[in-house]
Amino acid sequence: MASFDARRLPPPRAALTRRGLLRTGGMTVTFGALVAACGSGEEAAAPGRVGNAPVITPPPPVDVDDAVLLRTATSLEYTAIEVYASAAALGVLDGRALELVERFVADHQRHADITAELTSQAGGEPYECANRWLMERGVAPLLEQIAGNEAEGIPPSDDVARDLLAISYAFESIAGATYQKMVEQLTDPQLRQQIIIIGAEEVRHAAAVAIARTGAPEGYVSPVLRGEEIDPAANDGIPLMYAIPGQFGSVAPVEVVIGAENDAGTRFTASVQTPADNAYIYEGMSCPA
Repeated sequence: MASFDARRLPPPRAALTRRGLLRTGGMTVTFGALVAACGSGEEAAAPGRVGNAPVITPPPPVDVDDAVLLRTATSLEYTAIEVYASAAALGVLDGRALELVERFVADHQRHADITAELTSQAGGEPYECANRWLMERGVAPLLEQIAGNEAEGIPPSDDVARDLLAISYAFESIAGATYQKMVEQLTDPQLRQQIIIIGAEEVRHAAAVAIARTGAPEGYVSPVLRGEEIDPAANDGIPLMYAIPGQFGSVAPVEVVIGAENDAGTRFTASVQTPADNAYIYEGMSCPA
């Protein structure tokens, strides 16, 4: 098994300050609507305009070809490595959980090397760093719920190890779903064959996390597949993980429930999804310096 040293990996980007952004954004929209409503009757049909901002020019259309998909896949592998570096740095994982992290990091690096090579074969430039869009908008808010943010009124998690496994399960499941979707998108049949092998390994990662968290044999198969129901209030409202959650491979979002309970008795809930167009790594985009 490859050795793993979190100190050699780049630290994740800091979390965004969302409260002030939302407050300012809401004020701007409201003020703009008010000014537009005060126009004369002749100008009522024209859209309102505030200030002297330049007219927005739509971005040029960009093709999502095989190289773009593979560059995005490589960025997801490095994103996973950064997430596990953050998890290991917290020092709360030990035993079986730490062994899984070390194995996953080695696998993700191997996957990144493969997708980077495939990118070159597809005529693209490999993108060998984390996906910053996902790190800032997807990963950072989750890590914030674990570490806490006093300025934002977010308390630290009441069970860090539990929450890290929940994040790992979600990201590994979505990684498998992403490669599954890419099989439909890639135009080269040989690329499809190699990509689905990686996707199968990602799903096995998720299965290992589920068994480690839920236990064996309870974590093997979801009771839903046996015609049973899962009480949403059980396990403190935190979804249980299963190695086989459904009859077919799903590409649907995975719900993550983490963090400390708030005054209403609920926890932070997020939906982890496969990458959309705004998270793709298009040609011309480069790793940050």
